[in-house]
Amino acid sequence: MVGNSGTKIISKEEKNIGEELLKVDALTLPRKGEGYTLENISFSLKSGEILGIYGLLGAGRTELLECLMGMHPESTGEIYLKGKKIIPKSIWGQIKKGFALIPEDRQREGLVQVLSIAKNMTLASLWNYTKGFHLIDKKENECITDKIKDLEIKVADRKLPILSLSGGNQQKIVISKGIMTSPKILLLDEPSRGIDIGAKADVFRIINKYADQGLGIIVISSELKEIIGISDRVIVLSNGKLTGEFKGEEITEEALIKASAAGQVSKNSEKVIKASSKNS
Repeated sequence: MVGNSGTKIISKEEKNIGEELLKVDALTLPRKGEGYTLENISFSLKSGEILGIYGLLGAGRTELLECLMGMHPESTGEIYLKGKKIIPKSIWGQIKKGFALIPEDRQREGLVQVLSIAKNMTLASLWNYTKGFHLIDKKENECITDKIKDLEIKVADRKLPILSLSGGNQQKIVISKGIMTSPKILLLDEPSRGIDIGAKADVFRIINKYADQGLGIIVISSELKEIIGISDRVIVLSNGKLTGEFKGEEITEEALIKASAAGQVSKNSEKVIKASSKNS
């Protein structure tokens, strides 16, 4: 439920969280030069669960999702999908395994601006609508119609350019593109950025809807009220390290802010120690 003050994004009913779907153990991403963008990150995700990721700019949130999507094959650690170890090597490989990423920058990374609304929707799942080298138009159109209705996308003509849509409807198209790959795990990086309050409410209803259908969902948001309102559990990153994990009533603004600052204090302390060592 969206309030006038925006303090509560959506009401959360008692949910049926399933078995462990994803397990990440000691995920580490080296930084070019020295140090780490991510260091020994471990967490899990269950079927039907919405896991929020909170942190300040540069905390490593986006890079974490990129690692799960196979965009950083240089990363180390162990990742298990339904108990089976997987090695993310490519975006395409991760899509086939059941991962879908909704990127932060929908214009640059989520949409192909020269294509129509319909072609943007099916771009990542074309294999579902082909037989040999031939595209099965009827099947493709049926799936497009189904998702337009399911996500309540306001479209006058699916053949129009994607940029003819409002920002909120463009975002729904990006989400539909990911959903049409039939994912087990949906990764959303700042899904409400740049859209109005009504469209934000629609996006979070969509997220809850697919969590109810058993998808495991990971959401990044810089907005405290959003992350608190949508998440069943929240992990906090700071300077590439996991500095907090909260669930239920533990998820408060104070707790998240405190955890997001913890890594900053640690980093400053390291700088002081290194400076002292050089001077001595």
